[in-house]
Amino acid sequence: MSLIKEFNLQLYSVRELIKDNFPGVLKKVAEIGYTGVEFAGYGNLPASQMQELLEENGLKSISSHVSLERLLGALDEELSYNQQIGTQAIIVPYYSIATAQDVEKLTEQLAPIAKAVRSAGFTFGYHNHAHEFAKSEDGVTLLDLLMQLTDPKDVMLELDVYWAAYAGVDVLTYMQKQRDRIRLLHIKQMADFESKKCVDLDEGVLDFDKIIRKGLEIGVQHCILEQEEFAESPYLSLEKGYKHIMNL
Repeated sequence: MSLIKEFNLQLYSVRELIKDNFPGVLKKVAEIGYTGVEFAGYGNLPASQMQELLEENGLKSISSHVSLERLLGALDEELSYNQQIGTQAIIVPYYSIATAQDVEKLTEQLAPIAKAVRSAGFTFGYHNHAHEFAKSEDGVTLLDLLMQLTDPKDVMLELDVYWAAYAGVDVLTYMQKQRDRIRLLHIKQMADFESKKCVDLDEGVLDFDKIIRKGLEIGVQHCILEQEEFAESPYLSLEKGYKHIMNL
C-alpha cells in the first residue's frame, strides 16, 4: 500500500523534451504512472488543445509555475488559460530576495495578485529555492518573514525539500514549523550534503518516507517530482522516481 495514491511531475524536469513534442511527453508521463502535472510554460499550445491532451492522457493540472512578472503583466490571460485546463494552484516559482526590505516589496506585489487568483478559484502559493533561508538583519529567516507578512488564506508554500536541505535546513523540522502553510511538496533528491548534486529519487540522502509521512500529517495536498539533472535518460529517471515513491 503506497503512502500516497497519486504522484505528479513538474514539467520543467522534461523541458528539453517538451520543446519538440509536448503531446508525446504528456503521453509518456501518463504511461509511467504520473496522474498530474505542474506546468512551467505551455509550449505555445492553446488552452483548448492543452485541455484535450490532459483529458486524453488522464492527467490533472495540479498547478502552474508563473513568474511574478507574468502575473503582474498578464494576470487575466494566465487565469483564463489555467481555468480552461483545470489547474488547481498558481505558484510564483522564484523571486530574488536578500533582505527584509526585499520581502516587504514582494509581499506588497503579491497581495493584489493573491486576491485575484483566489477570487478566480485557484490556490495561490510561493515556491522556494535556497536563498530564502538566509536571515534578515533581525535574524529572521526570509522565507519565515514572507509567511509572517502574508495571509495564510492568500499565500501557501510549495516547499522544495531539496533546496531547503541545500540551504542546510532540517526538512522535517521546517515542515513542522510551517505546518499551516505547506500544501504542496517538491520532491527532489540530493546525492549527499557535500556535493549537493541532484540525483534520482532512490539514490540520495533525503528520506522521502519520513518527508511524505510528515507531509500527510500536516495537510500537504500533492507531492510533485522535480528533477533537474539526469545521469542517463530523463524518462528512465522519472520511471525510477515514480516506482520509488509509490513503493514507499
